[in-house]
Amino acid sequence: MLTRGDIVAVDLTAGTIARRPLDDGVMAAVLLGRGLNSLTLLRDGAALIDPLDPANPLLFTCGLLTGTSAPTAARVHVSARSPLTGLLGSSSVGGTVGPALRANGVQSLQLSGRAQSPVYLYLAEGSVQIRDASGLWGLDAPETAQRLASDLAEDALTMFIIGPAGEHLLPLACIVTQRGHAAGRTGMGAAMGSKNLKAIVVKGRVEGGSDGDAARAAVGRYLAKITAAPNYADKAAHGTSSAVTFVNDMGILGSYNYERPHFEQAAAIDGASMDQYVERLRSCRRCPVHCKAEVRVSSGPYAGLVGERPDFEAIASWGSKAGVADPEAVIYLHNLCDRFGIDSVSAGNAVAFAMHLWERGVLTIETTGGLRLAWGDVAVMEALIRQMAAGEGLGALLGRGVREAARVIGPEAERYAYHVKGLELTAFDPRGASAAGLGYAVSNRGGDFTSVYARHEFSLTPAQAEALYGDERAADRMSPVGKAAMVKRSMIICAVLDCIGLCKIPALTLVNEFDLSSEAELVSAVAGIPVTPEHLFTIGERIVDIERLFNLRAGADAGDDTLPAVFLDEPLTEGPAAGGTIDLAPMVAEFYELMGWSPEGVPSKRTLHRLHLEEYAAE
Repeated sequence: MLTRGDIVAVDLTAGTIARRPLDDGVMAAVLLGRGLNSLTLLRDGAALIDPLDPANPLLFTCGLLTGTSAPTAARVHVSARSPLTGLLGSSSVGGTVGPALRANGVQSLQLSGRAQSPVYLYLAEGSVQIRDASGLWGLDAPETAQRLASDLAEDALTMFIIGPAGEHLLPLACIVTQRGHAAGRTGMGAAMGSKNLKAIVVKGRVEGGSDGDAARAAVGRYLAKITAAPNYADKAAHGTSSAVTFVNDMGILGSYNYERPHFEQAAAIDGASMDQYVERLRSCRRCPVHCKAEVRVSSGPYAGLVGERPDFEAIASWGSKAGVADPEAVIYLHNLCDRFGIDSVSAGNAVAFAMHLWERGVLTIETTGGLRLAWGDVAVMEALIRQMAAGEGLGALLGRGVREAARVIGPEAERYAYHVKGLELTAFDPRGASAAGLGYAVSNRGGDFTSVYARHEFSLTPAQAEALYGDERAADRMSPVGKAAMVKRSMIICAVLDCIGLCKIPALTLVNEFDLSSEAELVSAVAGIPVTPEHLFTIGERIVDIERLFNLRAGADAGDDTLPAVFLDEPLTEGPAAGGTIDLAPMVAEFYELMGWSPEGVPSKRTLHRLHLEEYAAE
C-alpha cells in the first residue's frame, strides 16, 4: 500500500514550487482524483476566470487507489475551466504517469500562472524542477518524447505532452502521454499550452506493495470478477474497439454526421478487423484487460505506420461519422491526431460536420480554401487535421469546436453542429438510446458518455430493471421509463470511479455491478479507509453537485441541458430503432427531482445541506 502523496503547487509565473500535505477533511468529503479537482476549481473561483488566463488552475490529480495494488488503478484526472466549452473541463487518463507521480510522493499537481518562455516540469526522486523547453516548442508529441528521453538519458520516464495544437491554444487540443493514452476531451491541451508548459516528465517506477491479507484478498476477488465476466475475452483482445459492430447492429451508430444510424461497412472498421495490424497488446499498470494495442501497417499508402489502435469512439469519429470504411485510414487519422495533440473524438466530429455542410451547400470551394469536402475523402481529412495543428485555414476554425465554427459560418450551419454545452457528441444516436441521450443532456462536461456510462440500458434483463429501477421498461433502451434513475446512478458511480482511480471498462463494462460494493471493499482494504457503498455513493453525489455549482457559476443553466433539435424533432428512418425519438424534457425534469434540484436545475438548499455543501446554499 502506498502512503498518501502531497499536493504540489507550481506557480509558473513566479517559478515557485510549494509542497503541502493533503487536507484530511477535504479527502473525506470528495476523496481524490476528480473530486479534489472539482472542489478546488469551485473554491478557487475558476468558473469566473477566462479559460486561457494564466490564473485558470490546471490540475492533475491521481485517484485514491492509483499506484496501489488495486487492479486497474492507474488513472489521473485532469481538470480546468474548459477552453472549449467555458464550463467544467475534465478528462481522465490512464497509462503509467499516475503511478509514477505517486512513486514521487505526488498526489496532486496543481499548476497556475504562465512561464515567460516554454518550460517543462521534471519530477524525480521526490523533487520537482521547472526546466527550459525552448528547444521542444514546435515539436509534435512523439518528437518531444524522443528528444526528452535522449536528452535526459534516464530509464523509467513517463510523460504528459502537448503537441502543436496545444501550443496554438486550439480548443480541441488534448494532452497525450508518451505512449498511447490521452486526456482527450474538453481542451485540456489548450489549458496546458496557455501556461507555456510543453511537458510533464516523471521518473519513477512503482515497486510491489506490502499489502496485508485483507488487501490481497480484496484484490483477488476483484480480479476474479473481471476475468469471469462473459465478455472478458473480447475486451482483453479488442478493448472498446469491437463495439462498432454491436452499436451498428442496434441501429444507433452515428454515421455521416448522424444523418444515418447505420454504417453499411461497419464490420470493416470494427476492432476485430484491425487484428491483422496488431503487434502487441498492452494494458495500464495492474490491469488484466489489455485493451490497448500497438499496430503496424506494412503495405499500401500507410506502409510503415507504427502507432496505436484507436478505441471505439475514435473509430466512429474517423470512420462511420465521416464515411470512411478503410481501417488503415482510420488508424492513420487517429494517430495523426495523437501526434499533434488533438482530441480525436471531437476532431472527427468537426470534420464530419464540415463535410455535411459541404454536402448541403453551406460550405463551398470559395469558403473551404479550395478543399472539396466529400464524404470519405481521407486526403482532405488529413489536410484539415494538419490545419488544426498549425492553426491555419478551415481546420483552425473547426478546431474551435462545432459550436463556435457554426457560429462563425452562420445560422444555416447550426442545424448540423451536434454538441451539448459545446462538447461534440459521442457515437450513440440518442433516438435509439434514451439513457445515453439523457446523459448527453445533463452531463456536467457536455455531450459525453464516459462520465455518465449508462450502460444498463444495453445490459439489463427486464427482471433486473424491475429490481433496480422499479420498472422492467428501464431495460428497453427505447423507453424513457426508469432512465432518470439510471442516469443518476451511473453519473454518481462514474464520479466515484474517477475519484479512486479505477478504469470504467473493467468496473462497468465487465464487472457491471453498478453498486460500488467491490469499490468500497478495495478502498477499505487497500487504502485502509473504512467505507461502505452507501458512503461512496453520497460522495459521488456530492461531486456531481459540486460540478453542477461550478457550471452554474460559469453561466450554464437548465436551457443547456438539452440535445440538438434534430434528435428531438426527427425520428430515425431506418434500422432496428426506426421511428425512434427521444422524449427528453420529462426525463430531464425527473432527473432534476431525483437529484434534489429545482425545476431550473439548481441544487436546492436542502440538498446542499444534506451533502454538507452548506457554504454554497446562500447562492
